[in-house]
Amino acid sequence: MKKYFALLLLLPLVFGGCDDDKSYTETWTVAPEKGVTGVFMGFGYVPAYIVKKGSDANWEIAPGPIEGFAFEKGYQTDMLVRIDHVPNPPADGSSLRYTMIRQLSRIPAEPSVDPKTFSPELEIVIASERADNHMAAYWFKDTRYPEPRWQAFPWEIEGFDFKPGYEAYVRIQPVAEYDKAQEHLIDNDSWTVKYNLKELISSEKKDSEGLPSF
Repeated sequence: MKKYFALLLLLPLVFGGCDDDKSYTETWTVAPEKGVTGVFMGFGYVPAYIVKKGSDANWEIAPGPIEGFAFEKGYQTDMLVRIDHVPNPPADGSSLRYTMIRQLSRIPAEPSVDPKTFSPELEIVIASERADNHMAAYWFKDTRYPEPRWQAFPWEIEGFDFKPGYEAYVRIQPVAEYDKAQEHLIDNDSWTVKYNLKELISSEKKDSEGLPSF
């Protein structure tokens, strides 16, 4: 009898665990402009949808791409999204997949929120010597880590005046920008992420030590 009683106590836990793996749907609104989201592994940012999950929710960066949806700048879209659990996702991938199953509305609109609201400001150290222009623009250290190492920074920083022989400590912000010349391309292919200088915190005349030799 005790064994059966113990089994009955476990049943809600068993079935509750199964519910976590079921697909479900949500109503999302996709804003007419894009923000940015960080690359899961490594330093870098990519364009991302700004979404609102329900009419009373706050705007946020979408947790991933939306299959079956083609974004168009200047249009706000309401849709029904199905969320599926991904079995055995890769180490650099999401455990959830998002699919548009029905478009509810699509109207021309101005952004209801500033996309830069979701763009972080990052403080980095830029080495006194440029990297090989074929692979990177600068060598940099990401100050978010306690013992940062020099890494290749493959993007130019808008508004930053690099001075050879000076190690710079700067604050930058990644933002998503639309390239009208590429409007014939779909979705993210017509967008790019640019890194803007927010503040030159310091600039010191010195030779940066420990730069990669390759």
